[in-house]
Amino acid sequence: MRVLIEALKNIFKRPFTRRYPKEKLRPYKRFRGRINYYPKRCIGCRLCEKYCPVGAIKFYKKGKIDFDLGICITCGMCQDVCPTNPKSIEISREFEFSDKDKKKLRNLIK
Repeated sequence: MRVLIEALKNIFKRPFTRRYPKEKLRPYKRFRGRINYYPKRCIGCRLCEKYCPVGAIKFYKKGKIDFDLGICITCGMCQDVCPTNPKSIEISREFEFSDKDKKKLRNLIK
């Protein structure tokens, strides 16, 4: 009986969820999303590869890094350890880059 009463109460209330993608979400200020890599700023120190906890970064040579976003957990360690100023790796607030194929996520770095 209690379930029926709750159901009747909630019929006339607005839903708690948003109508995504019609209503665009705005991530909060410290949200970590897409990784942006600037190869001209890179000095080739390889700290990003060393400190990545899941091994999502493979360093080939100065200015050539492969990011695997299929396994990246967006922890921000690569950005934090980067010694260049301005940073060669920055994490933006963009979050709409999902795909069903993990191979396509490999080279989505801007």
